[in-house]
Amino acid sequence: MKRVSAVFVMVVLAGGSMFAQDAKKGEAAFTELKCTTCHAVAGKGGKLASALDGIATKRKPAEIEAWLKDPKAQEAKLEKKPKMLMSAAASMKNGLSPEHIKDLGAYLATLK
Repeated sequence: MKRVSAVFVMVVLAGGSMFAQDAKKGEAAFTELKCTTCHAVAGKGGKLASALDGIATKRKPAEIEAWLKDPKAQEAKLEKKPKMLMSAAASMKNGLSPEHIKDLGAYLATLK
């Protein structure tokens, strides 16, 4: 039983470590993709779209992923449109790579 518990703890810790690495890569991608042109985090960034502080407490991971995968479909559901639509951003023209989606999702999940 001790061995099973130790293995479980190691898997959980490794998963947390991988998530932290994804979040770091996501934070870098957030800058690289110029998300701060429209979005602010911790008071830094643009005001053309919503600030993302606390997004992890406002949206479920699946909702965040949906925004990253298909922002146009999510924008269609909004009653009030932001000044700049996410789907119109240069970085979104060809869509995000699966790796960017995973990493950005991990980063945004840290914004509580």
